[in-house]
Amino acid sequence: MQITVKSTTHRYEVLDSLRGICACVIVFYHLNTQGMLTNSGFVQNGFLFVDFFFVLSGFVIAASYGGRLSRGYSPTAFMLLRLGRIYPLHLAVLALFLVFEIVFAVAMPHSAGRPSFTDIYSVPLLVANLFLVQIFVGPDNGSWNAPAWSIAAEFWTYLVFAFVFRTAGRWLVPICLLVAAGSCIYLAFLTDRYLEVFHNGALARCLYGFSLGVIAHTVQSRVATLGDRTVVKGLWTFSEITAVGIVIAAVIFAGPSVYSLAIPPLLLVVILLFAQQAGGVSRILMQKPFLILGGLSYSIYMIHGFIELRFVNLLSGVGRVLHQPLVTSVKGHNEIGGSALFGDAMSILVLAITISCAAISYRWVEQPMHRRSRNWVASRFSRGSGFSPEAMAPST
Repeated sequence: MQITVKSTTHRYEVLDSLRGICACVIVFYHLNTQGMLTNSGFVQNGFLFVDFFFVLSGFVIAASYGGRLSRGYSPTAFMLLRLGRIYPLHLAVLALFLVFEIVFAVAMPHSAGRPSFTDIYSVPLLVANLFLVQIFVGPDNGSWNAPAWSIAAEFWTYLVFAFVFRTAGRWLVPICLLVAAGSCIYLAFLTDRYLEVFHNGALARCLYGFSLGVIAHTVQSRVATLGDRTVVKGLWTFSEITAVGIVIAAVIFAGPSVYSLAIPPLLLVVILLFAQQAGGVSRILMQKPFLILGGLSYSIYMIHGFIELRFVNLLSGVGRVLHQPLVTSVKGHNEIGGSALFGDAMSILVLAITISCAAISYRWVEQPMHRRSRNWVASRFSRGSGFSPEAMAPST
């Protein structure tokens, strides 16, 4: 498998790398163990890094499509491009869940505490997931491939902003500020979980971050011509290190409290800072291993839920054979038991397995289907326009 990591004029490679790191944090967040890694305040509040995806998505979509849509590019073509980006892997992972549920129903009907195709794995919720409407129907919970809630929220956010970009003109920033403020207020009064919502309030959460990302790109387009930044290289490095420290501290402090609503504006500033790619931290993040991780970030995010569930199933089976309780039930959730060291080792092992599987899904599903969808849309909507889909910025 080969992942292209060559630089292009308009590609924000550092932001790609940061997205990969955030995806890894979310892998740790969703795996429950008794290890120090899982129980650290940073990982416990790792759900906030989904909002990095939302803010970055607004930044990237504004960079890639904002001007084109405002100049008349087809919203239909735009939505087809985005669907071609997010849907094939979503469908592939959903198919894995479905196959496992069928096997569970046929071969292991009494091996779990629920009948097959019930609760969050019901047929109606499967249909909802197929049509990316799972955030609007059913119980206030994740279903099937639970992390896909954010993909559904982004899809409908793309639709909203396709028409915002098309019609806003010079009112783009005021409209984005209004959307961000309205979404923030809505989330503040919707629930006591504030930003920790993934069903009720999911669309508002995405709109909040996405609109701030659009604003970030507008600011970036104004500062991109400030001149040679090497003169203040040390200042850029200090700023990047400080920003990383502030984000870590803010995530630990905020959690699912009302202070979580301040995280997306903070991420706006961080994205603007690292978009300059001017400091020492940026130079580290532009090394090939981080760029590869960034390229795999979508696959990591989409497949990690299935891998973690099957890993826990396997570990539970091993525990029964060894007569050791390697997996226990804590407040209705499976948790990897044993010592803290064992839990941390399992977290790192699951991350390694997830990255390896992500490389496979990227090579055989994500990359080829993305390329085919882009070529299909370009052949039907871009004849004679010189348009190259997503050539200016990283995909999300």
